[in-house]
Amino acid sequence: MFIKAWAHLCKLGDEDKRQYPALLTELTPVFDRIAMQDPEGLDMVYLNNWLELKWPGVDLNPRSLQLLPAIAVRSSSVRATFELSREDIKKLRERVLANLVKEGSKETRPIHLSTFVLVLAHGFVCIAKARGFESNRKVLIGFAVDCRARLDPPIHENYFGNCVSSCAAFTEAESLLEENGFMHVAEMLSELIKNLEKGVLDGAKETAASFMKEAAGGAALLGVAGSNRFEVYGTDFGWGKPEKVEITSIDRTGAISLAESKDGNGGVEIGFVLEKHEMEKFTSLFVDGLKNH
Repeated sequence: MFIKAWAHLCKLGDEDKRQYPALLTELTPVFDRIAMQDPEGLDMVYLNNWLELKWPGVDLNPRSLQLLPAIAVRSSSVRATFELSREDIKKLRERVLANLVKEGSKETRPIHLSTFVLVLAHGFVCIAKARGFESNRKVLIGFAVDCRARLDPPIHENYFGNCVSSCAAFTEAESLLEENGFMHVAEMLSELIKNLEKGVLDGAKETAASFMKEAAGGAALLGVAGSNRFEVYGTDFGWGKPEKVEITSIDRTGAISLAESKDGNGGVEIGFVLEKHEMEKFTSLFVDGLKNH
């Protein structure tokens, strides 16, 4: 919303005359925090988690405001963006459904097969194989969740503040590396999303500490930056729509970047940063995985 509001002012404003248009209703932020309730005391739980956390090789005063050490960008890293068409996504969905039928569980085990789930499942499995994860290594798979409409009572859709939570789960790398790894991750992501219906903050007290502990202890983190619903290619600052959108944070975090296709055909763009030799292997896995199924 911030990006769209900024673009709206730039495109329609007159810098020389210092005249700017009023923001549209859907772009006007709401800053009122009164509606934000925390009956479970999660604020102190999260703060205490941070105070107790020990990062390997980092000796920080837990009460310091010093930033965690910046993750260096490796000089041998390369970036690549792949596009999955609507047809590619359809093939991935059919592949999951075919497996469910084969297992005789299509009717008894409903599964959430959004574009988001299918694309991430394929990408995460290819990353695990390309990076050569050891089979017994713990892997934390997750994504950020918009909590505004999922709280009780819900928060205004234009609320401008921190109303985001994490949605994640652990698995062993072996489950991604096996032949049916794509199916496993798709079901895992599906279950995470379906569980949000029960309560977006359910179990937050117990899970926050374990996630942070495992992350600091060397678990592989597979996350995503961006979304295919953000409409980044529709953002016009007055120079026309963008030719290419990059999420540069993935250089350091190793997350996948996600955006809708530029041509608006229902496909998605998915970006990766890997070592050169990993990227070569990843490219083969990613492309062949779409062809062979």
